[in-house]
Amino acid sequence: MSVAENLKAVMDRIAAAAKRAGRDPSSVRLVTVTKTVAPERIREAVAAGAAILGENRVQEAKKRSKRLGPSRAGT
Repeated sequence: MSVAENLKAVMDRIAAAAKRAGRDPSSVRLVTVTKTVAPERIREAVAAGAAILGENRVQEAKKRSKRLGPSRAGT
């Protein structure tokens, strides 16, 4: 399964769960955790629509941000 396919499957599951709970699916935010993920895969995730990226260490986030450059995800 590609990054884009996987992200879509997760978003579909989130939307279905939100609807079951009586919530607007757009009120739910998915944080895409990038710990130990190669920069190429992170770029794929952003291109597929990942809008919020998370790292567990500020130092790693800073390094990744420099390597990946600016994006619409705000990394």
